[in-house]
Amino acid sequence: MPPVLEAKRLRPTGEKHASGRAAGLGGQWWLWSRDSCDTPVATLREPRRQVGAAVPDRDAHLRQRPDMDAGDPDWVSHPSHVGRITTRHVDEFRAWISVRYADHKRRARPRARGFAFFAESAAMGGLSFARTYYKAATVEVEWPLLPFVAVGHLVSGRCMMQWNGGELRLTEGAVLLLPPSEFLYMHDCSESSAITLSVDTVMRVAEETSGLDRAQVSFAGVSAVSPAAERRWLATEGYIQRGLYSRALDQGLLLAAAEEMVAASLLTTFPNTTMTTEVRLPRDPATAATVRRAIAFIDIHAGRPITLSDIAAAAGVVPRTLQYAFRRYRDTTPLAYLRRVRLAMAHEELSAAQPGDGTTVAAVATRWGYARTHRFAAVYREVYGALPFQTLRS
Repeated sequence: MPPVLEAKRLRPTGEKHASGRAAGLGGQWWLWSRDSCDTPVATLREPRRQVGAAVPDRDAHLRQRPDMDAGDPDWVSHPSHVGRITTRHVDEFRAWISVRYADHKRRARPRARGFAFFAESAAMGGLSFARTYYKAATVEVEWPLLPFVAVGHLVSGRCMMQWNGGELRLTEGAVLLLPPSEFLYMHDCSESSAITLSVDTVMRVAEETSGLDRAQVSFAGVSAVSPAAERRWLATEGYIQRGLYSRALDQGLLLAAAEEMVAASLLTTFPNTTMTTEVRLPRDPATAATVRRAIAFIDIHAGRPITLSDIAAAAGVVPRTLQYAFRRYRDTTPLAYLRRVRLAMAHEELSAAQPGDGTTVAAVATRWGYARTHRFAAVYREVYGALPFQTLRS
């Protein structure tokens, strides 16, 4: 079931917290934004498929604002696997909305002049990124129960949202965790982005890192705990957008690592019970036999996107017990051991390569879970005393 968000009364509309952005710990919320429009209208963030936030300049070809060029299919080049619509025609916009979002009520009131709509999204596994832009249109949406965890980023404009009797207003740059239950969301002349992730991944990572049972994991607020946490989340969002758009994450080990990274970032960005509950002692005995079973499983399955929970299940204990056992008998962690095994596999592959067989350092690094070749090279050199390309040439 979706993670729990406690329905607490929000501060009066307009009250700010330390970050300078409107604060709130749950309840209903509305998003109001003013961009190039003459009057403020509400702006809805479409958590699951809507699009993304600003991307660094090196990705300018992926982030150009569609302001005056929406409706022109050539306004910017984009990867073929990234779904996109850009239009100035109200009927086309409504037809797309009715098909794309048939599971909830949406009322759109485009203006007669200047209307433009843009949306794009990409997804892999249980992870997705979306980016949207509305110009000269007022949209009001009633969202149903969300089957995923979604975090939005208001790139431009101001927003307000109502949920469960409360209200929240945001300013440009703010990030927020969407409530899991029914809420009303409005927006106009805004640019926003969103990342969605499966509930199961978030709950699993919470359980692995805190020792809490899944039933004990809940979110107590929708705003980031601090400005620093917001910045870290936006860095995560940028990495995910680039990885999905470029297909860099289209590889089992990298995609699994990216999903876990997003879940971990989410758990440190928004208030939840893993932040306030003391880490529990393991309920199972941490024995040497536990470690042996885990090592045997890792050695066999290192090439697959296995998780800490998978390794613990194979060893017959809970994740927290497994971590205690590895610390006690190996002075390391299960995942650190897994990374070491994968590095050894990469070393074997480079050593066994033959001239002209097409083996490259980048391909080997990606296959064994390293998204960045320079990071792979640094770790490899630390362990083997040589750079990967030197091993490959020899």
